[in-house]
Amino acid sequence: MKILVMRPSPEGEKLVNILNNIGILSWHFSLFNFSPSSSKISLSKKKYELYTSDVMIIFSKKSVHYTNLYLNKNNLHWPLNPDYYAIGKGTAIFLEKYIKKKFYFQMMKKIVKLY
Repeated sequence: MKILVMRPSPEGEKLVNILNNIGILSWHFSLFNFSPSSSKISLSKKKYELYTSDVMIIFSKKSVHYTNLYLNKNNLHWPLNPDYYAIGKGTAIFLEKYIKKKFYFQMMKKIVKLY
């Protein structure tokens, strides 16, 4: 069996090392990488969108991590107005550290409220 791991770095490489160490031939190839934006123009527009949105769909722990870094650096907080939806239980649990309100994630084809 050969496995192509497409997770972003560095998690992708870590998984490949684990798989190779237990005898499962695998390679890492990431289609994208996460990094903080350095563009002040795009960030100011995104900040406006962040605070005027009705719904937030959170796709990954990395997106939560980098958004939280930006908010902290600029003395801002996660907006309380939008409804939050997390894709996956792990992302929901990670998001719960930063957002002190109920939000939703899908579990076994059923949407669950997380308080």
